[in-house]
Amino acid sequence: MFKKIFTYISLSSIFLLNTHRISIAGNHKAICSFYSEYKPCEIILSDEHIEANLPTDYLYVDKKNFLDLNVYEDLSRSSNLIVGTVSSLILGPVGLVGFLVKKKTGTIDYGISFLNHKGRKKTAFIRFKNMNAASKMAEEISLLVRNISSNQD
Repeated sequence: MFKKIFTYISLSSIFLLNTHRISIAGNHKAICSFYSEYKPCEIILSDEHIEANLPTDYLYVDKKNFLDLNVYEDLSRSSNLIVGTVSSLILGPVGLVGFLVKKKTGTIDYGISFLNHKGRKKTAFIRFKNMNAASKMAEEISLLVRNISSNQD
């Protein structure tokens, strides 16, 4: 899965290098941590900054204080017991094939490193348990990082 996300981000980046800067504005619901436990938060992305209501602080990262973005994943595939059981009950022995259906489970974390107002390096973590939401965030954050990085001169 990580290879798939990395390939997708890489291909998107190559495509975007040859296009004009695109304006984005996306809102995402995730769970976030900033030197505390993970709690629900809302992420707001634009083409020049990212904002989030972290559990203990408010995150605002733009080209002036952005340092790095790291993606961490803890994904696995597991057998879908519901599909397997229902298909076995309905189809009998042929329904055992339903146990071969796999679903992806796990989390994807985005670690955003930045300089705080005192000039110290800090890292905020944004976690997604929904793979669809994580892939949408990957699309939008790759545009943001491209815009922020190209502005650092």
